[in-house]
Amino acid sequence: MKKVYALALFCIPLFLILGFGTTQPIGENGGQEEQAQVGSYHHETDHISMTEVGKLLERLGKEIQKNNSVTVGGKSHPIAGQGGLELSVVPRGERTTLQIEIYAGATGIPTRGKTYVSYACGRQRGTPAEFTEILAKLGKTLASKGTFVMEDHSVALEGTASVVQRMMERTRPGRGRQQPYTFYLDVVFGENEFPLPEDEQDEVEEEKRGDIKELAKQEMIGADHKAIAKVLDSLSNDLKAGKVRVGDKDLPVGENIQFGLTHLIATDGKSQRVRVGFRFGEVTPRKRPTGPRYGEEFFDAPMKKVAALLKRLGTEILESGTFKLGETEFKVTERATYEISASDRGFSIELQYTEPPKEK
Repeated sequence: MKKVYALALFCIPLFLILGFGTTQPIGENGGQEEQAQVGSYHHETDHISMTEVGKLLERLGKEIQKNNSVTVGGKSHPIAGQGGLELSVVPRGERTTLQIEIYAGATGIPTRGKTYVSYACGRQRGTPAEFTEILAKLGKTLASKGTFVMEDHSVALEGTASVVQRMMERTRPGRGRQQPYTFYLDVVFGENEFPLPEDEQDEVEEEKRGDIKELAKQEMIGADHKAIAKVLDSLSNDLKAGKVRVGDKDLPVGENIQFGLTHLIATDGKSQRVRVGFRFGEVTPRKRPTGPRYGEEFFDAPMKKVAALLKRLGTEILESGTFKLGETEFKVTERATYEISASDRGFSIELQYTEPPKEK
């Protein structure tokens, strides 16, 4: 099952930045026990009536409720115990894609990792008005019942909570066309401090490198359900006015945002976090690279030649801050992003860095 976090919310791959689903759902990465293999099945068609699809889904749902299994391809497959669910609806022009992924067979909550996703949802394309409506319902139910209600998922606020609001700005372009600003509202409660989810460590590193920076932060300690509801109400009113405010810092939201809600639980069960978040701001058009380029491919190259090439490039970068390929010289900066992968079948390295400012 794909991870959902990505505000996170960022909530579906989008949640990666907001930390919305940065962890594994129930039944995956720790909660999923080894199951006896009963064979796999795959069915695909490019032409089917949606009525027939509805009948199929209805049948499968009834079988899970009655027998804790589904029958496909002439075989019965167990769908029981705890598990994980991912549901997404993505419009693509004239077509709409509905995806449903279910993992089953876990005997309990995940035990590996620091946190797991109890619930995550979001929209990669939405409006402030849509999110305002969601926030209004969330705050109203919390104020009256002391419970966060997100669609069919509810979270009772246990005792008091710490509330943190942050407004972040991306100062360096990341992968894809990301909106430059991110807002988080985190409500943390329980016996212990909420541990940093593993998938959010990348964001911490980005902040250390200066790829993103904090514009404003506001904290509240010992907040009850009514105080948190007021914070949600204030956020909703700001969005209605077309802005977002943290402390004395406010920014216009614009017409389009990416938003989501998540509920994460520490694997020890002693702390929880409910996050509200969204990305906003105009997307800066991507600039096409104008600097020098080089490309070449070799087949059956001797490994000694490959090793010599890697050694030469490293030495040149260390000594002069440049490296040369063919007749083209490339200048590098002090910091870079890199990715290395290796296996019995091969080795690859990818290096990314920003072009140094041109000398005047």
